[in-house]
Order: sequence, then structure tokens, then C-alpha cells
Amino acid sequence: MTFRPTALARTLAVALLSLASLAEAAPVALQNAGFESNFDSAGFVGSDGNVTFFYAPTGASMGWSFGAGTGVAGNYSMLSAYEGTHFAFLQTATEALSQAFTLDQAATVDLGFALALRPGYQPGQSVQVLVDNQAVGTVAAAGSGWQAMNLSLGALTAGNHTLAFRGLGDFGTFGDTSAFLDAVQMNTQVAAVPEPGSIALVLAGLMAVGTLGGRRSQVKRG
Repeated sequence: MTFRPTALARTLAVALLSLASLAEAAPVALQNAGFESNFDSAGFVGSDGNVTFFYAPTGASMGWSFGAGTGVAGNYSMLSAYEGTHFAFLQTATEALSQAFTLDQAATVDLGFALALRPGYQPGQSVQVLVDNQAVGTVAAAGSGWQAMNLSLGALTAGNHTLAFRGLGDFGTFGDTSAFLDAVQMNTQVAAVPEPGSIALVLAGLMAVGTLGGRRSQVKRG
């Protein structure tokens, strides 16, 4: 039997690499990701005549920690929530709106959320996204209505982490500009480990190809 080991080895490497490079997507558990949970109290309640803002709400099922300038509001005549009936707000320059999360294993993490500029107020609000107090990106609240946003958080280690959003708008420049936030979700991309059976099938197939190639070579020489 005669075959070319270099070509076979190359084919084997490509096949095994294809198996190893498969990625599995899995959601990261976040509590109250859509800001729908009832809260027990709020640090302050304000209204502009159209919408009521509940600043720094607290409750057993809130999930989030609300810093100064952040809170929860609900559907009103000028805007409905992206999902459900409630959403978070970040008013001008704020402290962090944050939540802790855990990864069972190291992974690349993708973040998705919906962002809207507060209707009736001038633009100028940007939202900074942070992981473990390190900025990973900044997005502007602009346009009319909700905008779906996607951002890579990069490769994170296994263990505990913190996701945070922070408003950057300057009141002196832009006035009372605010961003509304809803439908926060995270997904991991983890390299899938090939099943032993899959590797065995690849090896068996390549051996069969090599055997067939050898037989063809022998026939040609005859």
C-alpha cells in the first residue's frame, strides 16, 4: 500500500482542527435582566409630567445595584419598554448601574441590550460599559426609539465578574439628557471539546481514504 503521508497528515490536521474549533453558545444568568421585578422602595421619586422615575430602587429580586442618577421607569405616552413594561434609566453623568455574574469556565462573552434616548430632550447621552471596573466600550443613545446594541466583552476568566453601565452626559453641555436601557443579555462562546466518537470517525475515514489511495496506486503500476 502506498500513500502520501504529508497529504494525509494535512487532511487529518484540518479535520481535527475543525472539530476543535466548534463553539458552543450559552446564556449567562442575569437576574431581572429586563428590569421588570417589583421593588420595595426607591431612594427618590421624580417626574417630568410624562414619566415617573424611581431612583435607586431596592428589593430582594432587583438583581442590579443602582448608583446615583440611575433607576427604573415604566411605559408612558412617549415611549414603551423594549420588552415588558419597565426599563432602566441613566440620567446625565451617573454612577454605575451594575450586577455581578459568574462564569463556570473561561469564555468569550458577547453583550446585547436595547438603548433609547429619552424622548423630548436633546441628545448627548453616551453610556459606558464596564467589566470588573474596566471600560470595554461606549455607545451613544441617539435617534428615535429603541436601538439594539451588541458589544464583545472579550475573553473572561472563570469565576466572578461585574457588569456595569454608566452615563457620561455632561449636564452643563447637554442639559438633562438621559438614556433608557432594557433587555440586557450575555452569551458565552466556549470552544467545544470534540466527542471521542467524532475523532474516531474522522480517523477511520482518513484511514479508508489512505487505503483506497494505495490501492489505486497499485492498480496504476500494474
